[in-house]
Amino acid sequence: MKNRSKNKSKSRKNQDHWIYGYHAVIAALKNENRIKYRLVVDEGAKKKLDKEPNFILPSALTPAIKEKNEIEKLFDHKVNHQGIALNVEKLPQLKLQDFINDFLNSEKSTVAILDQLEDSQNVGAIFRSAYGLGIDAIILTDSKSVSENDFIAKTAAGGLDKIPFTTVTNISSAIKILQENQFWVYGLDGSSDKMINQIDFPKKTALVLGSEADGMRNITKNLCDEVFKIGINKNLESLNVSNAAAITFFYLNTK
Repeated sequence: MKNRSKNKSKSRKNQDHWIYGYHAVIAALKNENRIKYRLVVDEGAKKKLDKEPNFILPSALTPAIKEKNEIEKLFDHKVNHQGIALNVEKLPQLKLQDFINDFLNSEKSTVAILDQLEDSQNVGAIFRSAYGLGIDAIILTDSKSVSENDFIAKTAAGGLDKIPFTTVTNISSAIKILQENQFWVYGLDGSSDKMINQIDFPKKTALVLGSEADGMRNITKNLCDEVFKIGINKNLESLNVSNAAAITFFYLNTK
C-alpha cells in the first residue's frame, strides 16, 4: 500500500483499538502506513514471530510476553486471538479523488464498493477474497455500515492491511466521481435479466455489492452502467454477499 501518513498524531484517536490473530497482526506490522503502539504475545506466538520470513520487528516495538488469559482481558468480548494482539491506530481515510489518484490510476483497475454492509464477518471475508483474487481497492459507505474493527481485521486474515480502502459519505457522488475517472460501474443484483458472463467488463471496473438484508438500493442501481446476476439454483433465493463477491472477483480475475 502507498504511504498515507507516517506521522504519529499528537493525540491518540483509537487508544483502545487492538488487532488480534496471527495473520492480521503480521500484516499490520508490515504495513508502513499503520501506526503501532504495543505488541502483546504469548510464548508460542513469540516463537512463531521470531521465525517469520522476510520480517524484522521494529526495535521500538518490543513485544510484551503474556499468558493467553491475560491477552483475553484486552478485549471486552471473547476472541480467538491466537496468542497475539497489536494496539494500533485505525488506518487514515483519503478523500475519494485522492484515493483514486493514489491507488486506482493505472490503465487496468478494479474496485469493489460495499454499500451499507453491516456484518463484520462478511466485510472481513470480502477483504480476504479481494486480496486473494486481484481486486485493487475497496470503498465502504459511512451510513448503516460497519467500519474498521478487530473482527473485520481477524476475518480478513491480513487483507485489511493489504487492500487499500476508504469510506465515502455519499455513494451517489462516489459513483459519479468514479465514472468521471473512466470507470464503468456494475451492480450485482439477483433480479437482473443479464448474467455475469454476458457482461464485457472493461479495464476500469467498479463493482457495487449491496447490503445483506436488502441487496442493492434502487438509488444505487439506477446509477450503475449495468447490473448483472450470478446463475444459482432457482430454488435458492440468493447467495451470501461475501460468497457472491468471491465468485465475482474470481470471474473478473480470469478476464
